[in-house]
Amino acid sequence: MISHHTSGIRHGYVHVVNNDYTKWKMYAIGGSASPTILSQGNRFLAPDDEKSKEVTKYENAPESEWKKWNWKSEGDRFLNGAFFISSSGSNSSSNAAFFTSSSGSSSSSSAFDISAKESSLVPKLTANAGALKCKKGSAC
Repeated sequence: MISHHTSGIRHGYVHVVNNDYTKWKMYAIGGSASPTILSQGNRFLAPDDEKSKEVTKYENAPESEWKKWNWKSEGDRFLNGAFFISSSGSNSSSNAAFFTSSSGSSSSSSAFDISAKESSLVPKLTANAGALKCKKGSAC
């Protein structure tokens, strides 16, 4: 469960893969300064608050600017009214082309080496995720 929001993404390229976002208070994925974000195979369970259903938060930019950024959702699952607002900076269906900046430079090829699993598998994939529950004096 996200108690507030996740870290904002500034500049660069981020591939968000097979995460379980539940009941955030502000947003699940936020960014500023023209980041490129590809969200694949994630599960987004929105909070009950009607004002907090949007997954995305385009920070410190008017719509005329963030519409040029590259934010894309592919194969994500949206529950309890959650929704993702994609930008329209890239019309490419190719993820390699999607991760190429407007200047023509691209991120390392490892950015697309991760294959997303189906979003229906996220609860199983993340069942044991999180901080370890270690105790002093015991093997962790």
